[in-house]
Amino acid sequence: MSLNAAKADLVIQENKNMQKLFLPGIIFLLIISGCHTAKKSQHVVKDTVTTQSPAIKLKPVDSTEIIKQQLANTLNTPLNFTTFYGRAKANFSSPQASGNATVYIKMKKDSIIWISITGPLNIEGARVLITPDSVKIINKLENSVQLSSIAHLQQITKLPLTFNDFENIILGKAVLNNSNKLDYLIKKDSITIMAADELLTYMYAFTKNSYLLGQSNFQTVNNTSATGANIFYNDYQLSGNINFSASRDIAITGASPANLQLSFKEYNFNQPQSFLFTISKNYTIKYE
Repeated sequence: MSLNAAKADLVIQENKNMQKLFLPGIIFLLIISGCHTAKKSQHVVKDTVTTQSPAIKLKPVDSTEIIKQQLANTLNTPLNFTTFYGRAKANFSSPQASGNATVYIKMKKDSIIWISITGPLNIEGARVLITPDSVKIINKLENSVQLSSIAHLQQITKLPLTFNDFENIILGKAVLNNSNKLDYLIKKDSITIMAADELLTYMYAFTKNSYLLGQSNFQTVNNTSATGANIFYNDYQLSGNINFSASRDIAITGASPANLQLSFKEYNFNQPQSFLFTISKNYTIKYE
């Protein structure tokens, strides 16, 4: 075997190793692409009214409640976008393997999440298309395509999240049910929200002044197969009216632990995007 052929085989094998490690977790790991609406806090000061005796005793201002309300307003304000595009360098590791790849993420609001994973020598290993009711995964190294429901996405990530939940995670929006009881921890420079339901516990940490998402943590409640995700958001940059986190550190715990570092080299909002997803007639189709 020639040296070039050996190198080619090594590259192909590395791409296959990337597939085995990366593909099962890539859907969850990569859609945690946080951004946050750029919004300035507003504080309304009312004019003081002097009245005749007896004087009216004004109720003290509760700064904690003001902070909670401002954060709630930020979380409940939808992002003004139609599409998203991002290209990121990804470094990943697990007990089984490690490597790097280039990841392309596209999104059309409320309808499509599109992901492409490219390995060494710019060889595309996988392409993923997620809609509100389906998940399609093309494995180009094995000439196969997997078709499944959104329930399979929940099975892969081990987290009971819906399409809209994943979309909100991409957008850096806290995935919280309005009926959840929220616990707040307010410090000098940060605000932490904690909540839980019958399936998950949540934790979100925000900067105190700008309410930018700094950390997210999800943990399944089922102790027999506990899975967790811890995500740190760094290097916020303003793109239009959206603050985008260009650097992420993601750690998955549980039966299949993995770590992923994402560094976005290119991204934009509200630009025309195509979502090419062609299934070759020669591919083997698997249904899940």
